[in-house]
Amino acid sequence: MQCWGIQKNYNPIPVEKTEGCWIYTTDGRRIFDLRSAHESINLGFRNKRVIDAMCKQMEKVIYVTDDFATEPTAELAKTLAEISPGDQNKKVWFSQSGAAAIEAAIKGARFYKYIETFKLNKVSSPLYPYPYKIVSRYRSYHGATYGAISLSGDPRRWCIEPLVVPGIIYAPDAYCYRCPFNEKYPDCNITCASYVDKMIELEGGSDKVAAVILEPIVGSNGIIPPPKEYLPMMREICDKWNILLVADEIMSGFGRTGEMFAINHYKVIPDIIVMAKALGVYCPLGATIFSKKISEAFEDNLFCHGQSYSGHALACAAALASIKVLLEENILTHVKLMGEYLGKRLKELEKHKSVGDVRGLGLFWQLELVKNKKTKKPFRVPTKKYEETIINKIAKYLLEERNVYIPADKFGVWIVPPLIVNKDEIDFFVEAIDDALKISDKEAEP
Repeated sequence: MQCWGIQKNYNPIPVEKTEGCWIYTTDGRRIFDLRSAHESINLGFRNKRVIDAMCKQMEKVIYVTDDFATEPTAELAKTLAEISPGDQNKKVWFSQSGAAAIEAAIKGARFYKYIETFKLNKVSSPLYPYPYKIVSRYRSYHGATYGAISLSGDPRRWCIEPLVVPGIIYAPDAYCYRCPFNEKYPDCNITCASYVDKMIELEGGSDKVAAVILEPIVGSNGIIPPPKEYLPMMREICDKWNILLVADEIMSGFGRTGEMFAINHYKVIPDIIVMAKALGVYCPLGATIFSKKISEAFEDNLFCHGQSYSGHALACAAALASIKVLLEENILTHVKLMGEYLGKRLKELEKHKSVGDVRGLGLFWQLELVKNKKTKKPFRVPTKKYEETIINKIAKYLLEERNVYIPADKFGVWIVPPLIVNKDEIDFFVEAIDDALKISDKEAEP
């Protein structure tokens, strides 16, 4: 069955092979993958160093339970603790997906606050046993499992309502193009952050709120980089209330934005970091990294979470090899250079009357399409995420006529190429998008 789809319409394209940024079909087509296989194949298809590492590991240990230790699992945990923001005294729990890693973050944050409240004798309110609420944001997506989708402001959450995980509240977005407060940056004083401070107070403060979770750069709901002041302010607000800051780097991590993690652009250190997708490259792998103060709480208390295949040796070997490629082959520098070039090329598309906003960082971009540039009237609104709109028509045209693949269910034109993309390939897909935008221009208002 197809993910997030009406099954009678499912008609997958048969694939013969993949190479670099390209998908080769059995009928002889060569298609550029402009979404990097669900944003997971950052190094492109069939990276030799990663495949060699996987083959070597398969001759040793593929998987054992976590009652045993394997070299790649231990080495990957050490490496992630070293390259992630903050000091190296962290602990890592491994899963097989971003959603599973988010579940660990939810439980870890709530367990930590429980331990802090009762084991450290910090009980201060008789109204509820311990801080349990988590502040998320409306334009967010954290995964499809029950806890993760409950955290998500994405319309896909509506599919499980009203039976969502309790204790989740949603904050406005740091979305300057469509400011929820109708203000303009930089004269807004970052109201989108200060409003969260007020939300926490009205939700019970540190007695009731355990954590704030956010994507440093919003992914599925628009690829929205926040103002530079936003994330430092969120860190300050969390510190003020003694609550945890959780960074979801599932989509934005491992070089996607030109830094190893997107939050590095803002010089903010979260308490919990969640990652997946590009982490395992060709293997399903997720990780939840807990800071020292959180992980120490579980030294004498039960970490009540688990999953089969946790710490999968083969996946960890692939992840280690991918990190070495990123660092040793100067991929991050390449992303910055290609990202700058891509940004300039995409800005050229502002000439189209249907292009409302061009935004992104590194190799993580979206064109937001509008019916009217002046009023910013959108072509797709959240209530029509899975209805036929101009985005579907453009995606279909790009795939069938220009051999460029983008997802059709986003809120604009998705531009997320593999990190190994070159200038010629950027020119190829930008010219294809330029051509396809004639479709939305025809439906835009005069």
